[in-house]
Amino acid sequence: MRRALALAAALLPAAAGALEPRYDHSDSHGPVLELVGAHDSLNASRRTTQSWRPVLRAGWGIDVTGEGSELIVSADLALTSWSDPDRRRVIVATSARYRGYFGTEEWKTFFDAGLWAPLTSRFGVGPLIGLGVMYDFSQDVGVFAGAQFATAFGDGRVVSFGGLAGWQFRFAIP
Repeated sequence: MRRALALAAALLPAAAGALEPRYDHSDSHGPVLELVGAHDSLNASRRTTQSWRPVLRAGWGIDVTGEGSELIVSADLALTSWSDPDRRRVIVATSARYRGYFGTEEWKTFFDAGLWAPLTSRFGVGPLIGLGVMYDFSQDVGVFAGAQFATAFGDGRVVSFGGLAGWQFRFAIP
């Protein structure tokens, strides 16, 4: 009887799994969808225009290092039409950014660093930085919220501050 109990006790941890699950996005890629509320300030032709811009940002993230952090390439589209006759507000933009994660559990923090380029209204290119928090329901699906700052120089100067919330789905890279 003692031997049977000892054998059962030795096999029980193996059946339960010795390691906790990891949520670190290693070797994965997939779509990223964000809703952004941005406040833009555009300085062009010695005139400054300020506005709020609700944005839908769709992109694709890929783990390029095998460590779980990602390169995200995305396009921004304003959700409303603007009645500005001078077309000074940012309507369409694109970005490429590196997102570094801190943690391998369900809850983790992240930072974004990359380039942002408004394409309509006034063309420009400049840096984008952001901070946020992410919750992964599994290794494949997560939601996040954060804040960002971006500025672009070109046909005027655009400065943008925003809050964001989003969703990400990931596939394993074969």
